[in-house]
Amino acid sequence: MDSQNVENIEILTPHSTGQFAKLDAKLSAILEKMDQQSKLTEELIKKVDRQTTELVALRSEVASIKTKVCGEMTRARAYLPLQPFNQLEEFLQFEQTLQDEGVMKNIILDLVKSSEVSCEKFVRSSWRLLLTDEVARQCSWRGTDAKKCVRGFRITLAIRTAFKQRFALEDAEFDRVTQKIFSVRPR
Repeated sequence: MDSQNVENIEILTPHSTGQFAKLDAKLSAILEKMDQQSKLTEELIKKVDRQTTELVALRSEVASIKTKVCGEMTRARAYLPLQPFNQLEEFLQFEQTLQDEGVMKNIILDLVKSSEVSCEKFVRSSWRLLLTDEVARQCSWRGTDAKKCVRGFRITLAIRTAFKQRFALEDAEFDRVTQKIFSVRPR
């Protein structure tokens, strides 16, 4: 030890028990404050951890809702035809592909991405994505000897499902608009 440390030791050596008691009290107070700070820090860490967990859960929920509302932005319209079907046979072949549940689910996702804000425009634009007026004239809501019944088609179910996801309206509204489309197609 050097001489300065020895002097410090001599200085700290109490001349009376009163100084020991004062130092002991100060040390006890410091240790008590450190314990309080440690407990407070632990409480704050627990609160921050809980807040972080809640924030992660909220972000996940927001992302989930955003995906439901907006669809997956990275995926382009992959399952709907690029042009409406010009022939009934093409449309019926497309209808057969909808027997696969995976394809059906992806068609619904593609339909939900429509930017139409009114339910009536949504239904009309969905049908126009699929059928030309010529093909639509060969179909009707209930079907006849000469016309195909669209009510039982899987694509009708897909459009109805997308309609309900977007607008949460009754089936009657979808039926009304679709019946109107297939009864009043321009010639």
